[in-house]
Amino acid sequence: MSESEKRVSDEIDVEDVEPIDPLSLLQQNQIDPATELLLQAWIWHMLLPLGGQLDFIGDHGFEDMNVANLLKAHLWFETEDEYEPIAARAQLKRHYMQWQQHIHWDGLYEKGVPNVLKANIAAWQELLGLNATESKILTFVILLYHHNVLNQAAQLMGELNSRQVVLALSVILQLPEADVREALGHQQTLFHTGLLKVDHSSEYPLRSKIDLMSGYFATWMCLECISPVELLKRHVHVAPNTELALDDFAHLGTLVPALRHYVPKVMSQQQAGCNILIYGVAGTGKTEFTRALAQELGLECIEVAWADDEGNPANREARMSALRAAQHIFAKQNILLLFDEVEDVFNTEQKDYQLNKAWLNRMLEQNAVPTVWITNRVDMMDRAALRRFDMVIEMKAPPRAKRREMIARLTKGFLNAAEVEQLAEHEDLVPAMLERAHKVTEQVAEVLSAAEQAVLYKQLLHSTLKAQGISSYLNRKNDYGALYDVAWINTHHDLQQLSQGLANHAVGSLCLYGPPGTGKSAYVKWLARQLGRPLLYKKGSDLLSKYVGESERLIAEAFEEAIRDDAILIFDEVDSFLQDRRQAHQSWEVTQVNEMLTQMEAFQGIFVATTNLMKHLDQAALRRFDFKIEFGFLRLEQRWQLFQAYCQHFGLACPHSLEYAVGKLHVLTPGDFAVVVKCSRITPIQSAEQFLQLLQAECALKEQGSKTALGFM
Repeated sequence: MSESEKRVSDEIDVEDVEPIDPLSLLQQNQIDPATELLLQAWIWHMLLPLGGQLDFIGDHGFEDMNVANLLKAHLWFETEDEYEPIAARAQLKRHYMQWQQHIHWDGLYEKGVPNVLKANIAAWQELLGLNATESKILTFVILLYHHNVLNQAAQLMGELNSRQVVLALSVILQLPEADVREALGHQQTLFHTGLLKVDHSSEYPLRSKIDLMSGYFATWMCLECISPVELLKRHVHVAPNTELALDDFAHLGTLVPALRHYVPKVMSQQQAGCNILIYGVAGTGKTEFTRALAQELGLECIEVAWADDEGNPANREARMSALRAAQHIFAKQNILLLFDEVEDVFNTEQKDYQLNKAWLNRMLEQNAVPTVWITNRVDMMDRAALRRFDMVIEMKAPPRAKRREMIARLTKGFLNAAEVEQLAEHEDLVPAMLERAHKVTEQVAEVLSAAEQAVLYKQLLHSTLKAQGISSYLNRKNDYGALYDVAWINTHHDLQQLSQGLANHAVGSLCLYGPPGTGKSAYVKWLARQLGRPLLYKKGSDLLSKYVGESERLIAEAFEEAIRDDAILIFDEVDSFLQDRRQAHQSWEVTQVNEMLTQMEAFQGIFVATTNLMKHLDQAALRRFDFKIEFGFLRLEQRWQLFQAYCQHFGLACPHSLEYAVGKLHVLTPGDFAVVVKCSRITPIQSAEQFLQLLQAECALKEQGSKTALGFM
């Protein structure tokens, strides 16, 4: 006799007890009589051989009246006052022994399982090849989830460990203990397909120890005949169609045509282990790209649900169970699986990651359904897992031309071409951000003017960028001024000829140095316009970070973005991150310069660096520039020509008597004119003399200007 059976303490002589017909005890209710008999039989095993009677029989009555009513225990005593624990225990044992003598267990199981559930179990058995033991366990667990009275009776057995779960199922279902243990193993079908698994983490009541794919799974299996494929689709999510096409992701280069051919070939050959990882910052279109891929290939895109039956975020185990089932049930179907937000699955810091690592790696090698995995944080994934993906794709923001196209479409009617171009230059404006700002603006458009819509749209974008800790330059002017001519740049190089040479070869590196305001950045903007190329502008604050290794990553990404956009790359104030390594005090200062040199060496495009402090630059870096061009203060003739041009622009009379005074401004630069022009928007310039005074004030503020002025005193 087992330990649990020794708990039965009352000795009853079966010969002295009148036979009891269980069918005569049944009353009409929502449970089919045959099913009720099956539930009773299971509950009898829970109460006696497995010791549930100790908690069922209380000092003053039965502890669970639902269980008592199912067993018709209320008929054991004519009045409640007659209840007495010892007598109740004797009655319980007597009725159990009668069941043992008069019930045929095999026939009871066959008749007791509802027809709908029986048909659904048969479909799963045929699809997955479940054996009799696995089918019986799955049936019991489904009914355990579906019928609360069965769960209440199971709780009377108390909290169980994993070994006791095997024992309990063996006794309840009249199955060999070894067969039950094998059926629940990690290598067996029930676990491997995600249908159910035993929680080995702690001791819980029976239903809490056995995790079913979901609670709704039990309900659907009991209430309607449904194929495994259709049932599983309720646990996942059929992705909606997208308005985007694969051509909208042409910036991914050869990866797009490769996917167009690779995925269909894998499916036609039924190759296992097709996995594609897509990573990148949120909002860049990873999910939309996957939907567009499935749409173009004529596949049904199935997303593993991120929410549970109650609409709450699904936990890791629930999503993995759905994935396991999907890989088996959707095999050989015209389906592409999408598993989004995979951080919780591949996070190496999770306490049970090592326990699941082998299964994850094996699944990546053997999964039958092509699967796209999406994450924002590839850095937290195990390298062993990363090696098992067929393709790893970094999804970045669309190139400038695509951003321009999207912004123009979303803001048609309230942003002009110049404003669209200005927004398109900001690489942090990802598609999702643009779409959300459009959604808000569109909803309130009827109460706003076009100008107000423009302000709102840009403000929404600015606020989002600011909340993400990204410096926003949405209102930065990208033109080089109303008046511009390379003839007004003081340099010994022929800038027109240089422009033509760069246009012909499309590769080159320039270092432009000289005092502030001499036109270095303006020349690069003019050069980009001449070559018909976008300009990718980066300054020190865009590339420097307080985190070790982050600056190097930002530098590398800037070069990558320039290649992707076919843009001219300019690093303004390059001295802040390309300083002479001989003067470095920290190791990261050296690695930062090394990364810069590596990227410059490999870059096959046009790169321009500007600096005011040429002598501080690393000597090795200087050797890597094809041209080192000094921009100086305006020459004598340039000062007067530029002064005349601006006077004409403002409609001011320009007397020749001012030429000598303009010529004395030895440190005059095109930037000084730009500053005065900005001031004129607030206080209009009334005369050429006033214009000259403003320029003189600008020059006097400069260190060189002060020294020159003292010389004339």
